[in-house]
Amino acid sequence: MERLQKTLSRAGVSSRRHAEAMMAAGRVRVNGRVVRELGSKADPERDEISVDGKPLHRPKIFHYYSYYKPRGIVVSKRDEFRRDTVFDLLKLPRAVNAVGRLDKDSEGLLLLTDDGTLLQRYTHPSFGVKKVYRVQVSRLPDAAERNRMREGIRLEEKQVRALAVKNLELHGENWIEIVLGEGIKREIRRMLETFSIQVLRLIRIRHGEVELGSLAPGQCVEWSRSLLKKVKASL
Repeated sequence: MERLQKTLSRAGVSSRRHAEAMMAAGRVRVNGRVVRELGSKADPERDEISVDGKPLHRPKIFHYYSYYKPRGIVVSKRDEFRRDTVFDLLKLPRAVNAVGRLDKDSEGLLLLTDDGTLLQRYTHPSFGVKKVYRVQVSRLPDAAERNRMREGIRLEEKQVRALAVKNLELHGENWIEIVLGEGIKREIRRMLETFSIQVLRLIRIRHGEVELGSLAPGQCVEWSRSLLKKVKASL
């Protein structure tokens, strides 16, 4: 729901100030009813809005969300094993889809949108959108192993490589930070298995221009205008 004068302005009918004058003059109707009150709101996706008897063109409104996917949740619209999915837990518009994948045992930032252009740009390998992960491991890879990950490791499907790898020590635990430009199923886990390194926890902390930040597990927030502008500028 948004103020009618804002809806009219976004649809290109008039400026907000002129829209207020049109409402006061009784020229605007919502679902057949004349609306004169300036604080009135309507849903441009559902309500029938008209000006001087002519239906208002409905601009396509896209939705953008950042979600901290907890471990154990499946990223799928339906799951054949009846496990909990992201879309079971979140009541989102039907057309919204996940931007890429994050396997059941992993956690962290998952982007959700119904903007097909952004979804394609953020998932197709040719665009090389970077994804950053923090990974708790059974032991830290040595310099030679990190170098091999950057140069490339042959998995069953293809040769894969990390754009960057660095060791971290957080709270006395072994963590690494890995940057990928594209991804295949369970890529990080399989790369580390090559060196007999076990993944204890895997968290995506950044996807393109979007950061996990202070989101808590299970929390889902809609993007701010400034974040959307930043992402759009990067496409």
